[in-house]
Amino acid sequence: MNAASLIAEAWISLGKNKVRTALSMLGIVIGVGAVITLVAMAQATKMRVEAEIARLGDDWMFIGSWGMPTSGVRRTDMERKPQQTRDDADAIMRECSAVRAASPSNRLTMQVRSSYGNYQTNVQGVYPNYHDIRRWGVISGRELEEADESQKRPVCVIGLTPAAELFGSVNPIGEEITVRNNRFKIVGLLDFKGVSDGRDSDDVILFPYSTFERKIAGTEVSKTIMAAAAFGVDPKVAEDQIRRLLRQRHNLREGDADDFRIRALSESAQVKEESSDSFAWLLGMIACVSLIVGGIGIMNIMLVSVTERTREIGLRMAIGASNVDIMMQFLIEAIVLCTLGGIIGMFGGWGFSHVLTSFKGYETYVSYWIAAIALGFAFATGVFFGFYPAWRASRMDPIEALRYE
Repeated sequence: MNAASLIAEAWISLGKNKVRTALSMLGIVIGVGAVITLVAMAQATKMRVEAEIARLGDDWMFIGSWGMPTSGVRRTDMERKPQQTRDDADAIMRECSAVRAASPSNRLTMQVRSSYGNYQTNVQGVYPNYHDIRRWGVISGRELEEADESQKRPVCVIGLTPAAELFGSVNPIGEEITVRNNRFKIVGLLDFKGVSDGRDSDDVILFPYSTFERKIAGTEVSKTIMAAAAFGVDPKVAEDQIRRLLRQRHNLREGDADDFRIRALSESAQVKEESSDSFAWLLGMIACVSLIVGGIGIMNIMLVSVTERTREIGLRMAIGASNVDIMMQFLIEAIVLCTLGGIIGMFGGWGFSHVLTSFKGYETYVSYWIAAIALGFAFATGVFFGFYPAWRASRMDPIEALRYE
């Protein structure tokens, strides 16, 4: 018999008991639908992580003294001189070939006033290259410039959150804000950055570092440096160069512990990617369990079908059907059952993913390859779990099968 005849006969056989066929397919439908829905959720999570990494970059790092011991000899050392100074940042720019940009960073929380209201936000003094380090562009106006730094201009670039709080729907470009009784002109509006590590990255106002130190920071000195690796250079190389330079500048002897810490964002980005991959695998494994359960149900139903149709098998053998013909007949039935269930489950999972996104706000992303793989799994389930019942049917003795009541 050719394949078309086998498929047609399988379709007729399955149609003789529609309720049992539908219940048998239900496990595959649920399994494939679960695979598509859960993997779509995991894929959306992975894409969100990748977009965040692309937006924020993974080639920059903090250099600071957070978490360092503050007792005994170490405390005396740290009080003797401020670490991670402006001079250190300048030295990193001059002497570290693997670094494309470095900036001192002084960040405070201050009350800011405008003609329309007041708001407490993060104010930060940085070099103009901070825009490059953090990939913080502007959507209107301009970024901080070298002339702003060298001439100590009273200007700033404002984030979306304080802009909305201080000016509402008014365009902030050209407006002025007051910080510590000093007035500053807004020259740029930062682009959207969103929430990262639980912090609103849009809740910030940037000032030229020299202006910030003179008019806002007062006695608060910077103890943090931001640096970014040169394009195409492994951030680890830049990190090693910075560590060696700072140890030299801080007069640390061999064997002395660092009096600073470096937190590379590449490590955080890698952890986020690994976490999203693990999440995807976990959801995929959970969904595959549903397919396995559905496959076991298919095997059980096919074994029952073989038992019920023992006389039919014996009759077919008696009129010339070979063992291969019998095996293929039942194997095709299992494959048709699973493939049909897979198609229904594929559209069901696709539709459910759309419902989750449209009405519940869950991020999902269904790609064609996910649907194709899920359908392939359904086909493979039919082959795997249908083989034993088909093989068992093909091994029957035709005389014993004809005697079966």
